[in-house]
Amino acid sequence: MKIKTISYKRVLNLGNYENKHLELFAEVEEGEDPEVAILQLADTVERTIRESVTKEYNRQVLQAEARKEKLLDEIAELKHELKQLGKIKDEPPKQEADPDDIPFDQTPQAPKNDPNENF
Repeated sequence: MKIKTISYKRVLNLGNYENKHLELFAEVEEGEDPEVAILQLADTVERTIRESVTKEYNRQVLQAEARKEKLLDEIAELKHELKQLGKIKDEPPKQEADPDDIPFDQTPQAPKNDPNENF
């Protein structure tokens, strides 16, 4: 059997019910080992599909960070406007609760009877 054309297809699950497909075809040259050609084709497909997914992910992360910065700027502007209108006063920065500073049960205790009280 003489192999003339090979292909390799990869379906990559992106999560949330999305997939990415990449399939490449190649012609096997005269005297070329088909198994080596298949391995090279598979390597190219695997590398390319993962690079494209990584680039897409990085692009989405950058977009999300830009949206976050824009929203933080809008919040700051709105707080400034409310302050100008006298709707809010300068607030000290909120401090995170210290997880090591847990108060003990502070329910009032009944007074202890002094045993010498009646004598």
